[in-house]
Amino acid sequence: MATSLSQTLIERVRGWPVLTWPAIVAAVGLIATLAGTYMMEQGRQARESLRFDAVVDQANEAVANRLDTYIAVLRAGAGLFAASEDVSAPEFRAFAQRVELTRRYPGIQGIGYTLRAPPGGAPALAARMRAEGIADAELRPPTDGEVHAIIYLEPLDFVNRRALGFNMYAFPVRREAMDRARDTGLPALSGKVEAIEEVDAKRQAGFLIYEPVYDGGDVPATVAERRERLEGFVYAPFQASDLLGSVLPATKGAGLDYAVYDGKPSVGTLLSQSPDAAAQRGGLVATRTLDIAGRNWTIIYRARADYDHGADRWVTLAFIVGGLIATTLVSLATWRQVKARLAAEREIVARIAAEARQKLLLDELNHRVKNTLATVQSIAAQSLRHGTDVNSVRKSFEARLIALSQAHNLLTRDNWTGVSLAELLDSELSPYGGDHGERVVLAGEPVWLAPNTAVALGMAFHELATNAVKYGALSNEDGRVHVTWTLAPGSGSRQLRIVWREIGGPRVTQPDRRGFGTRVIVGGLAHQLDGVVDLDFARDGVVCTIVFALPAAGVEEEILDLGSAA
Repeated sequence: MATSLSQTLIERVRGWPVLTWPAIVAAVGLIATLAGTYMMEQGRQARESLRFDAVVDQANEAVANRLDTYIAVLRAGAGLFAASEDVSAPEFRAFAQRVELTRRYPGIQGIGYTLRAPPGGAPALAARMRAEGIADAELRPPTDGEVHAIIYLEPLDFVNRRALGFNMYAFPVRREAMDRARDTGLPALSGKVEAIEEVDAKRQAGFLIYEPVYDGGDVPATVAERRERLEGFVYAPFQASDLLGSVLPATKGAGLDYAVYDGKPSVGTLLSQSPDAAAQRGGLVATRTLDIAGRNWTIIYRARADYDHGADRWVTLAFIVGGLIATTLVSLATWRQVKARLAAEREIVARIAAEARQKLLLDELNHRVKNTLATVQSIAAQSLRHGTDVNSVRKSFEARLIALSQAHNLLTRDNWTGVSLAELLDSELSPYGGDHGERVVLAGEPVWLAPNTAVALGMAFHELATNAVKYGALSNEDGRVHVTWTLAPGSGSRQLRIVWREIGGPRVTQPDRRGFGTRVIVGGLAHQLDGVVDLDFARDGVVCTIVFALPAAGVEEEILDLGSAA
């Protein structure tokens, strides 16, 4: 049993690090998969960011190009005034129709001309307007200062007609852009305004672009001269949503939303945004700025849920799925190899243990056969030595061999694992117990005897019974034999005390010499059991006391394990 436990522990100690290999393979595979996935995802996101930036740059460039086109139209209008000393309303209308304003330039509300009047020049400006056939238009809001009133605006539809006579210089946002255009001689973009031309209930945010017109046609060299010679402005009003909706239609197909701000992003500076821009959260975001006619716009582009992220996003997913599957398969294969190796090692260990047990059993059998032959030789020698004739020698020899064989029968029945003390005594003494077994009394707790101990005690009980039948308590009709035994704890083992007591037999006398039975009981038994045997020929009956130590529990378990393996 101890050998089996040690082998099991050895197998566990040897098997533990081997069993960690599947876990190590799985961990390494998982780490490699995650690392590869991370690197692939980083690369994919970098490529996607570059592609997103390219789409955003394309959209941003489209806005800039469209506004540059509108500025070019305004410059063409300023060129008209520079080429003619006096441009009339029909000439201006012809110019607007010739450039096909509404068809070629979607998003623009019109193109107009504001005439400058110095402080106190409002009456002369009103006379000019009446001369142009717009007598029903009045200057508004009224002011005593400098006036820049709209006198031409094409196409002259119902909406634009309402703007004639409007003094834009009276409003700070418009005035700032007009002053900047006047002083620089360049087109100027206004801040966020609400166009006067807009009549819908839901007004849109708008802006204007001004192109200065100077007396003499050319742009004066100094700011003072520009202020002195300024005649007016060719301008264009825009609704931001209409303009940007016509410039950025491709953003919807690309899965982008946008928001355009006049300057820094805020609620107050928002010019326009796509319908779903306010609801978008997360995803790719890019911010671009545009410097248009002296003013900065900020445009924020955001990828929508339907943004095309490209086909390579599935490559990352395929990689991680493939990596996990490969890791699982390799780990399972490693586990199977480890299990097969452990099974082979266990089989080898079991085979070695079986061979060791077989050798041990053969050695034990050899030892037992030698002991048995030695016992038979001793029985034969003693029987011949003390026999008076051949018949008596034969009878005593057969009886002792039968006693020996009975003990062996009990042991072989249980595969030489041992025998119960009570059963051994009953086997030896049952022939002498009488009709009802009242002449032999056995009493004691269950005790299991090892094979060698059982053989020695069996021979001793046989000799005691033979002597009792010939000379002792079993030689008459009234005698009895009491055999009792007790167990007492000892140092490291248990002490077994057996007492053979004869009662009611003939009066006992001390024998003159020690016969075979006495030597078997006292000398041989004490030697074989490594104990103490006291044979007392008391006058009332023979008393034999046997005291010896039973094998320790571990030794008995090992004997049992060897016997079951056999």
